[in-house]
Amino acid sequence: MTKRKNEEVLRNSLKALLRDSLDWIESEQNELLQDSPFASASNAEVRLFAALRGQSRSISELSRYLGVSRQAVHHTVHKLVEKKVVELQHSESNKRDKLVVISAKGREVQSMTAKHFRTIESRMAKNIGREKVELLRELLLENRTKTKGF
Repeated sequence: MTKRKNEEVLRNSLKALLRDSLDWIESEQNELLQDSPFASASNAEVRLFAALRGQSRSISELSRYLGVSRQAVHHTVHKLVEKKVVELQHSESNKRDKLVVISAKGREVQSMTAKHFRTIESRMAKNIGREKVELLRELLLENRTKTKGF
């Protein structure tokens, strides 16, 4: 393959395209957060909260999913605990591990986040069409199911 062809493959790989889309989504989300009580949330805090996906997760699970050290997750979790959007609880299955649990205030943040995602997806639908957004969701869900994603 030629150098130009390799560059094109790398630039248009699914990973690159998904990363570009994720960057756009995060930019849109940051814009929507500007008028909220969580405007000062760091990208790490937003990503960790999003990684919970509405469920309790262990520090270890979050570390693996986010691809960062347990120490980095601990640091970010403690910031979220200070903001009262999550709480730490002992895991019943592993006493050495802590579970990150969404608090009542965190549930309010989830509501706001869901609203933001609906807005972002509407913006994406204006760009590529509602049918394509739903097809993309369907394909990604199917792939997540088959690859036993997080």
